[in-house]
Amino acid sequence: MMLIATTVAFAFVASSALAAAPAAAAAAIPPMIVNVSIAGADVSPAIVTLALAEADAIWRPSGVRFVWQRAPRIASASAGPYLPNTLHLIIGNDRGAGQGSRLPLGWIVFDDVNAPQQEIYLSHANAETMMSDARGVIGVVEQMPIAQRQLLLARAMGRALAHEMGHYLLASKVHSEHGLMKAVLTATELFTTDTVALRIDSTQRQAVAARLTGQAIVASR
Repeated sequence: MMLIATTVAFAFVASSALAAAPAAAAAAIPPMIVNVSIAGADVSPAIVTLALAEADAIWRPSGVRFVWQRAPRIASASAGPYLPNTLHLIIGNDRGAGQGSRLPLGWIVFDDVNAPQQEIYLSHANAETMMSDARGVIGVVEQMPIAQRQLLLARAMGRALAHEMGHYLLASKVHSEHGLMKAVLTATELFTTDTVALRIDSTQRQAVAARLTGQAIVASR
């Protein structure tokens, strides 16, 4: 069993608009059902809504659509029949296991080489800590209006979620050199409005489409 986690480093990168995918892809890929459970009492429903919208916006140009269903916390969806287009998301305050000083904002567990469990965990607590440490990128959090803090927190959480969804949708533990699926997303990539660094390339789009439409694909190692 292997844990794949989204971590953060602090650096600045150039950015521009997110590349769009062919509109025809949207009609070909069936929507993905995501059951959302909030496990932390201090996790604001408003932040959850914004985070889901952020993840949705990142994947939408690739033709992937999500149906978000709010639900109480339940047993891992992997315990039931395996359906590639069904996923369980838990948002709470678990800290997870990072590497070195890196904070895991989200994680998904793989049972073997290419079998991801149908559950993703998104850490609200780690996102808050990471945001407080990112003053060089976003400024002093304590001086921000509540709405701005919520927006930034949800943006980082949503992008971390989009990354973990990528591991599930691609059925792969592999990280790419660039784009959404690279191993470490910087604070700039997680917090700024620009999303050029969060691209999903054409090969990844094709692999996801094949997986969700039931076509035969070879999962990456």
